[in-house]
Amino acid sequence: MGRPSEGLTLRRIDPLHPANFFWARDAHGRCALVLQVVGSATVDEARPRLNGIDIVEMVQTDDQHAFVLTLRREEDVELFHRLCEDIVEVSRHLDGDRAFLAATIRRAWKWHSLLRGAGRARLGPEEQQGLIGELLFLESLAGTISPKPALEAWRGPLDEPKDFVFGTRAVEVKARHAGKAAIKISSEHQLQQVIDQRLFLLVHALTPTLAEAGQAFTLDTLVARVRDALVAKDPSSEEGFEARLLAAGYSAEHDYGDRWWAWTSSSAFEVRDGFPCIDAAGLASGVASVSYWIGLDACTAFETPEAALLEMEQD
Repeated sequence: MGRPSEGLTLRRIDPLHPANFFWARDAHGRCALVLQVVGSATVDEARPRLNGIDIVEMVQTDDQHAFVLTLRREEDVELFHRLCEDIVEVSRHLDGDRAFLAATIRRAWKWHSLLRGAGRARLGPEEQQGLIGELLFLESLAGTISPKPALEAWRGPLDEPKDFVFGTRAVEVKARHAGKAAIKISSEHQLQQVIDQRLFLLVHALTPTLAEAGQAFTLDTLVARVRDALVAKDPSSEEGFEARLLAAGYSAEHDYGDRWWAWTSSSAFEVRDGFPCIDAAGLASGVASVSYWIGLDACTAFETPEAALLEMEQD
């Protein structure tokens, strides 16, 4: 993109995206992300201060204003690009300029924590298990559809209730220790059914193992395997994958080579009427942020072939 003599040079990021997001460059040659919204779209939330990134809001016309994130240092362009990709993706399924602006501000706050180091703590064993489960399903999904739609479907790192949403399907993915016969559900919304959407629960059983064991992997080697598979099908998908990983709390600055895992089995269930879970709509007023355990023995009547989760043509 060329450098303007004043103002900003703009290029629409995605014509199919419901929000007006633009890549931009200012008169100093600095990279920027611009969200254009109608003038009446205001959000009463504090704006974060990001290290190395300026956030300004400017009136463009009486009916339109812009929310602009501008990178100060060119050497941070890769991280800035991931931040922008994350903001754009988290807004893709929203509706209305107020929602787009609110989501942009919330994601900027999350990155505020990441850039200050609060989000760079090493993932613990349970967090590694959870991410491994999602990566295993992403690998399967990307093998069925192309990488970019598969990455778009991966909603877990974006703090959405379901880990994957694609077509008329949603999939919640859990990973458990092979010795446990129950799984933890971390909110009342994770298994909440939605009208016109089929909801599935996929449970991977993992066990810690030795590096010499057959088919053993670490979180790092699994990340590399999934990345290689995505890039082999679509080289342009790598940036989106890296943005999702960072949002999920994974950073290459940590070495996960000290913990090896083995996959032992998977079970898939369709969450429908009668499934043993908490109904968010049925909770008493004032009750929220519920977590609970489900015994897998109680789910056997709802078991379904894992391949059914990917049969998009039947939706």
